[in-house]
Amino acid sequence: MNASTTSIGQYTLNRRLGCLEDGRGNAQHLRPKSYRVLELLIERRGTLVSKDDLAAGAWNDLTVTDESLSQCISDIRRVLGKEDAKLLRTVPRRGYVLKAQETHADSPESSAWGIRVGTVVLSMAAAALAILFLSGSPEHEATGAAIEDSVASVGVRLPTSGSQDWRERDANDELRAKLNEILASDPQDADAWAELGQTYWLEVKYSAWGGGRRELGQSLGALERSLILGGGAVAYRVLAEVRLDAPFKDARSLVDALAAAQAAVLLAPTDPDGLAILADALLANGYAEEAVPLIEQAIAAVAAPPDRYREIAGLIYLVEGEPAKAVEEFGRLHGAGTFSGMRDYKGWFLAASLAHAGRIEEASAVIRQAQISRPERTLDGVAVSLDSLDGQKILELVLEGLRLAGMPG
Repeated sequence: MNASTTSIGQYTLNRRLGCLEDGRGNAQHLRPKSYRVLELLIERRGTLVSKDDLAAGAWNDLTVTDESLSQCISDIRRVLGKEDAKLLRTVPRRGYVLKAQETHADSPESSAWGIRVGTVVLSMAAAALAILFLSGSPEHEATGAAIEDSVASVGVRLPTSGSQDWRERDANDELRAKLNEILASDPQDADAWAELGQTYWLEVKYSAWGGGRRELGQSLGALERSLILGGGAVAYRVLAEVRLDAPFKDARSLVDALAAAQAAVLLAPTDPDGLAILADALLANGYAEEAVPLIEQAIAAVAAPPDRYREIAGLIYLVEGEPAKAVEEFGRLHGAGTFSGMRDYKGWFLAASLAHAGRIEEASAVIRQAQISRPERTLDGVAVSLDSLDGQKILELVLEGLRLAGMPG
């Protein structure tokens, strides 16, 4: 569908924001999977959509239970409210039908982004918090501190997406074993499921650890379990990162990533990792300007910002037409030897930033240095190595900068 807004009863589905809005513009945010199921129903509204089609469209090739799909349908109905929930009809043992309704195209009022510094999550309706927790009973709404205390008692430090190193697999494996012990005694611990999902995601993220589709499926399964039980900011943050950076295209979804990142920041407004992933999701969805204050806040919040923060900041500045600032961020990483190994591709970002800043000779020197350890020799090769940026403006800028610096196509 081309229209970016669609009416559903008293609500409007705003695809640019990844949420439902009422007549006053207040946002109602669904869990990422629930949002995707609603999109699929809208695409075929007025017709029966089978359970299999919904599962295939929302979970790709991953196995999904009827319970998971039913939870998504329940989430949608809760947000729509008592009257509008009747628009979504269940056809027993077959699937669901969303009653046909006229759609309308973008209007300035309905599609305005409206996120500015200091108000990223304040524009969301307070009711969104209730929606996030409706799928879990009160006794399972554990805080992040609870799981941290549990794991601390067995002497394992929780990893974070910003601090974990691809060379430190042993700590991740040890943490996973301890989390499995916790879940064996309390399978309803939402936060333990979230942390377990993160351990599997890190194995996929750092390909040197050998993680693949199996581990990605285990990560998504654990994160889904966490969210069903009322999981908090960690589950949404990790899910956002998965949807942005998964090595398999069919597992990536920029809209899902943005919705999950917004939920993470709504639940933990000052968490630097959450702010960073929301900035990254905004950049990926074409909202670089709104991402600037978030990544700057994340960097200012920690004494030694992780390399990932610097990378996100540099990419945002490059898109925003401030290549000198991008050079400063990527230069910090380059000076620390970040681009010395085969795994590291971010030298291309520094070279492109230098070229866009008019420092062509320096950009060419960085390219020559990167090619000592990197296999890419052409722009096409770089594009393949930066596959997770496919279709985004930042990839075009990076390739254009490398072309300016003399790299062949």
